[in-house]
Amino acid sequence: MIKELFKKLKIVLFTKRCDMCGEVVCFDQDFCEECCLLSEIAEPLCSKCGCSKQECKCKKHQKEVEYKAVVAPFYYEGSVTRAILNMKMNEMPKLVDYQGKCVSDAVKKYYDAVEFDFVTFVPMRKEDKAARGYNQAELLADVVSKECNIPLKDILIKKRKTKVQKRQKASERFANMYNAFDVGKNADLFGKKILLIDDVKTTGATLTSIALTLKAYGASSVYCAVVAIVK
Repeated sequence: MIKELFKKLKIVLFTKRCDMCGEVVCFDQDFCEECCLLSEIAEPLCSKCGCSKQECKCKKHQKEVEYKAVVAPFYYEGSVTRAILNMKMNEMPKLVDYQGKCVSDAVKKYYDAVEFDFVTFVPMRKEDKAARGYNQAELLADVVSKECNIPLKDILIKKRKTKVQKRQKASERFANMYNAFDVGKNADLFGKKILLIDDVKTTGATLTSIALTLKAYGASSVYCAVVAIVK
């Protein structure tokens, strides 16, 4: 009887949310109905865009990328879209725990033969990070670092304010991100294999800009992993 009373009290006082997307769920559930039905991107993957090769459209797009490969557990659609927006825009950083684990699983699965020197993340401007209170890519990278036992290094700097990528045409996104990033002082990148983490990959403009920067400072290769990929 006491246990039942305590259970009812928890329901009244606390709200249980889906571990993936943040939607309200019953206390005996970890995921909402839609997230329970999530399926991962089907193998084999295209290393350039991260999509399933059955859905890859790289032949239609001639834009080259500077990273070695990109992987993700999910496409940016349905509850995954809600999950990422809630994580970074609606003050639900706790969602990074499960999303980061999903990214970690993808890294273990697809990059099992790669010995990374360290993992890093897409940076935000100090003003933007202060306004939000956190950098979701940094939180994701921290989870990946712990789950995959790869050292985490905060080495990247965003030099200038850029336009919001999702509001730009695909043809404008690479220009928007050109020369937007730099590396901090005393960062030793020569010959290093680096794992770069972000939340979403759309055209690959941000990842390419950072990969180009890292390689310019001596990195041998840059691999990327994100939560979701836009088809």
